[in-house]
Amino acid sequence: MITIAQLDHSDQNTLDQLFKKWMEKLTRNNLRSVYFDLKQPLKDLGISVPPQLRSLDTVLGWPAKGVNALARRCIFDYFVLPGNESDPFEIGNFWGPNNMAAEVPQGITSSLVHSVSFITTTSGDVQSGEPDVVQSVRSARWGTGLWDRRRREFSAALSVINVNESGAPSEFVMYLPDRVLEFEALTGGRWRVFQQSNPLGRVPVRPLVFQPELDRPLGHSRITRAAMSLTDQATRVMLRTEVSAEFFSAPQRYLLGADVDAFDSGDGVKASMWKAVMGRILAISRDPDTDQLPEVGQFPQQSMEPHHSHFRNLASAFASEMNMAPASMGIITDANPASADSWAAAKEELIIEAEAANRVFGMALTKAAIDGVMLRDGLSEPTREMSQLSAKFRNPSTPSISSATDAVMKQVTAFPWMADSDVALEQLGHDEATIARLRSDRRRSQVGSLVTSIADRAAAASSEVAEAAAARGGVGESV
Repeated sequence: MITIAQLDHSDQNTLDQLFKKWMEKLTRNNLRSVYFDLKQPLKDLGISVPPQLRSLDTVLGWPAKGVNALARRCIFDYFVLPGNESDPFEIGNFWGPNNMAAEVPQGITSSLVHSVSFITTTSGDVQSGEPDVVQSVRSARWGTGLWDRRRREFSAALSVINVNESGAPSEFVMYLPDRVLEFEALTGGRWRVFQQSNPLGRVPVRPLVFQPELDRPLGHSRITRAAMSLTDQATRVMLRTEVSAEFFSAPQRYLLGADVDAFDSGDGVKASMWKAVMGRILAISRDPDTDQLPEVGQFPQQSMEPHHSHFRNLASAFASEMNMAPASMGIITDANPASADSWAAAKEELIIEAEAANRVFGMALTKAAIDGVMLRDGLSEPTREMSQLSAKFRNPSTPSISSATDAVMKQVTAFPWMADSDVALEQLGHDEATIARLRSDRRRSQVGSLVTSIADRAAAASSEVAEAAAARGGVGESV
């Protein structure tokens, strides 16, 4: 544990608990990161793989594929408020400078890997070039917190900024309900401590949690033990397939009654077994004692299909574990292409999981945004209007532009009045700036159409007046 001389007993005790929690989870979090980064070591059973081939680099990217398949359907767009067209509470003033549009997707991916990530909110040093509100997204490998089940938020939190060569923290931040303490290691075991007040009255750290439960409020990793086990099994199958492919490429032959000189390379040196196997022409003389030709034969060639079948079964089990369509794992179950309806049905479980995840992520993002607004505006309590703020995610069933366009076209065809709504533009995946430009262009187009319509009506009216006048004049002359 790290002892800070400047801390009183209560704060030191809180810091000890935070570091204990961080160390307890670090091994598990590092293990998930290893699988996600495709660096998991081969767990060889030592039975079917020759020793000289056990070091063969065999990599399988299933865990990363399972995480990314869901992360790409959890796309946060922006915050919305009923009756407010764009950027409620001017959240973009600090959301943009903190690059949160890029940080949030990374935080969501991290939470799928480790079960949780953290959004921290503190006051910035404006004079040094920081925004007035600083928000950061931290991985569970570099942070933790003490969960208060009664208040359903952290009672204290820790963010490790840097570590020394031995892996011990050299710079970290402790978040408390009334203060934020920054620690920096000096020489001789001394620490420099910076302190700033926290006017929010609560720990300014919001967890992005994946699949929370009552007994596990900080959620579960998408890289489950079952997913890691299936990945290990499939990696071994890949290695066995590679080994078998080498023997498959060079069928094994045998010679009965051959003289040992048949394996002499001609200079008194015996030819290698590999050279003997790979020789395209096999020339062997008669046995001088029996005058008989040696019997040449070939062992039956083994089939690669058992390996392929085993691998497909593991891929199917992994797809089921991740709620993914089997085709996403390269499993073709039908010779005919799947219909659009069957393909949509295969993705339904993943879409449902994305919708559930987005609801939880959205609550954390909304709370983090409210923390930033309160800190910027010097508020001690959120306003009533802030309770209506919500985070808008892209429809997980149509994450691409083409699928979203098709879905919107079908809705507009059924409800033509939706064509005049900004909701249709939102469903197409346009950001707020693009929607604002389209909205302005629509107004100009409507004004232009109105002017043209008025001009046409005026021209028509003038023509009618002229015709009426000419008709009256004609009647007078005839009389």
